[in-house]
Amino acid sequence: MTDIQQLKEAFYKMALVQAMAETYEANRPVCKYVHSTSRGHEAIQLATAAQLMPQDYVSPYYRDESLLLGLGFSPYELILQLLAKGPDIFTGGREYYSHPNYRGDDKPTIIHQSSATGMQAIPTTGIAQGVRYWERQDVSRLVTGPDGELPIVVCSLGDASMTEGEVSEALQFATLHQLPIIYLVQDNQWGISVTSAEARAMNAFEFAAGFKGLNRIQVDGSDYEASTKVMQYVCKEVRQTRKPWLVHAQVPLLGHHTSGVRKEFYRTDEDWAKHQAHDPFQKLKRRLVTETGEEETEEIISRAAAAVKKDFEKAVSAPEPDPAEVNSFVFVENNIKEEKGTRAPAGAQKIVMVDAALFAIRELMDAHPEVVLYGQDVGGRLGGVFREAATLAERFGSDRVFNTAIQEAYIVGSTVGLNAVGIKPIVEVQFADYIYPGINQLVTEISKSSYLTCGRFPISMILRVPIGAYGGGGPYHSGSVESTLLTIKGIKVVYPSNAADMKGLMKAAYYDGNPVVMLEHKGLYWSKVPGTDAAKTPEPSADYIIPLGKANIVAKASSENINAGESLVIITYGMGVHWALAAAAMLSQKVEVVDLRTLYPLDEELIFERVKLHGKCLILTEEQQNNSFAEALAGRISKACFQWLDLPPEVLGAANIPAIPMNIGLENAALPNAEKTIAVASRMLES
Repeated sequence: MTDIQQLKEAFYKMALVQAMAETYEANRPVCKYVHSTSRGHEAIQLATAAQLMPQDYVSPYYRDESLLLGLGFSPYELILQLLAKGPDIFTGGREYYSHPNYRGDDKPTIIHQSSATGMQAIPTTGIAQGVRYWERQDVSRLVTGPDGELPIVVCSLGDASMTEGEVSEALQFATLHQLPIIYLVQDNQWGISVTSAEARAMNAFEFAAGFKGLNRIQVDGSDYEASTKVMQYVCKEVRQTRKPWLVHAQVPLLGHHTSGVRKEFYRTDEDWAKHQAHDPFQKLKRRLVTETGEEETEEIISRAAAAVKKDFEKAVSAPEPDPAEVNSFVFVENNIKEEKGTRAPAGAQKIVMVDAALFAIRELMDAHPEVVLYGQDVGGRLGGVFREAATLAERFGSDRVFNTAIQEAYIVGSTVGLNAVGIKPIVEVQFADYIYPGINQLVTEISKSSYLTCGRFPISMILRVPIGAYGGGGPYHSGSVESTLLTIKGIKVVYPSNAADMKGLMKAAYYDGNPVVMLEHKGLYWSKVPGTDAAKTPEPSADYIIPLGKANIVAKASSENINAGESLVIITYGMGVHWALAAAAMLSQKVEVVDLRTLYPLDEELIFERVKLHGKCLILTEEQQNNSFAEALAGRISKACFQWLDLPPEVLGAANIPAIPMNIGLENAALPNAEKTIAVASRMLES
């Protein structure tokens, strides 16, 4: 039986939740931003919070205000976020109500939380993955409890989110690797206006049976004492056995789905009455009345209402966010401002690009035990389909270099959770064409984490992506995706064209402290494509590093041709650099080639300087041309350099077709190449 004092404390917090919901409803013009409340879910949330310790990790979802109150956050702190006020401790007015993040010594850690349904499952499982890593590698890197208790991880979900494919990926990984995580699934039978009968073939408890090794249990989540008993048991089990559990808690929904999608829009009186019969507030109230009497119970309710009134008034009068801060925290600052180290040491052997990446990662892993590498087929048996991770698993072991299933979303999104426990991952997707299942995590979680946590949870990760076409790779292994990636704000995109840049940029990407996508042209990996010998360079020194956002002039026109107005600059990257170098060699010192190296941040200063000098500019890309990054860059050049231009900037890219054909003749027809580049550059020079 639960201690009466504990019941009183839980009831006080339930009374806070009720008073907060009533206050928000009574002040709808003031509470103008969309929000949900936890009415109906209070018991299971408070029971869960009561089991957690400061060394633990928890990911609440958007209906989890009771869990937050149970962790020790005040109504005032929650209401500040509801009203999007400047002093909001979580996001400074940038996020919805009950979208917390927290890093402190007094409460469990909470990573960035988004509204995207079920998306927290992968990042939160990544936390458990990181906890397990340190348990095996160096347990001293983990914060433990007063009696040495290891951390556990709780991921809170609504039952409707269990139909998301990314939730399945998270469950698969947690079960396969037996991670110390609890998936708390709160089932109120609704997914906005869609009932569980309409949308789900089974509930979460039944679904969990398909994951061999995932422990599972059900509970009446509206009963505080039953919920406490179950959560005490499950948390103790996970803390001791380090194995995953799923808790399926049945709860009523006693408020609107959100303030913008109100219950009267879609719920009948019968629906409403059915849920009211299981109100956890009323259940616990009746229990307390029998123990302490009506008067004391009502006093608790009155005290909670007074506290909420005071906190609401205080929050309403709090200042708005400073508009001058709207651009802050997109990225964390880094200290890499200048090129350092030796690019071409005396006597150094030339290496291919794939080895430059391999050597850079090997040096990073030697120096930093927090580096891990994982993705499809990168483990010891193969070392990557391009041998880009060869020997790393043998050198560093299967805890640090390992294969995953075909789970691009997990590969990408788990890096969020790993960062929360001090791990800096390097991950791979096998081909650029297969990055799309991971785009959801890249957009929803990774790119926004630093910005929406005011810099508390930046994501330091490298995502390696073999890209580009050559030799009949076909429509699903030849794609270019840089324009898609460059629409995502909050990530950096790097695209080296040679071995030295590959190594220097890989090091910079690691030390940058932000999410970096490394686009690595597979046609340049081994310099097997004719005309790409320049991709092989002497191996730079171990301390060689190139700042992100610094382009490089790799071929120059003569001053005589520049002064005579008979020169142009080709701005390009990746394979385009080698096509442009062929044009520069053919057109007798009339062509300058600028290798961008980094697509974001972009070296606009150098670009505009060189365009103004030459007056003619060709932007060369392997991507399909229409609506591409290259065309957008041409527009910016036109605006910034208009009075210096002799011709409008031109763009040469691939044909505007949905995919690169497999037949080599068709592939050649679709793609730019050296000959096409020479033809366009010659025409521009003659104009």
